[in-house]
Formats: sequence, structure tokens, C-alpha cells
Amino acid sequence: MSQQNIHIAMGSLGYAIAKADGDIQENEKNIITELAQKEFELGDDDIEWIRTMFLKLEKDHISLEDAYNYAIDTLEANRYEFDFDDGVKRKCLRFIERVAESFGGISYKESSIIDKLKVDLDRF
Repeated sequence: MSQQNIHIAMGSLGYAIAKADGDIQENEKNIITELAQKEFELGDDDIEWIRTMFLKLEKDHISLEDAYNYAIDTLEANRYEFDFDDGVKRKCLRFIERVAESFGGISYKESSIIDKLKVDLDRF
């Protein structure tokens, strides 16, 4: 999996978590990109992939479920092109948990997304 595909998937998962609480605020977008940059040690070009994905989903009014499914499909379709090992899985999960925590604690809906992500990542 190319790094770019992981970034696209993380942008889509971040969008799903932000969407779980309703409308997406500008500060939530900034938090998601900052957390992605720290967790995945990203440069500016990499962050731009996440921002672009996030903005596209938002512009197209993509549902939480569709954003989540797109992310999982992207990870699954590209898992053999990149060493998607337990370390990368932990990074992805840790990123999503931190995103959810940063929005005032983890809501029931966010917790459901995280639980589903754990199951889906175990399939890879």
C-alpha cells in the first residue's frame, strides 16, 4: 500500500469520526491533520492528501458510513502493496482514538466506529 493510500484512508476515517458528532467544525479539521502529522510523521505534501480527501468528502456530503467504508475498502485493496503489519494497524487505530478523544471525549457513535475498526483491521 502506498503511503498516499494510507493517508487518504486516514482522512476518510477522520472525517467519519468528526461526522459522528454532527457538523464538522474548522478546528476539528485542524486537529485531525495535526494528529495525523504526529502519528504518521507526515510532511506537508502528505498532509495535503488528508486535507484534500477530507474536503472532497465534506463537499460531496458523504455520510459517516460511506466515508468509513471507503477508508476500509482503500486499506483492504492496497494492503499487499505496503507492509500493513501490526505496527501500522496500531498507528491507524491510535490515530482514530486520538481524533475521537480530541472532540470532547469519545461518544457512543465514535466508540462504535472504533470497535468496528478494530474488527476490520484484524481481518487484514
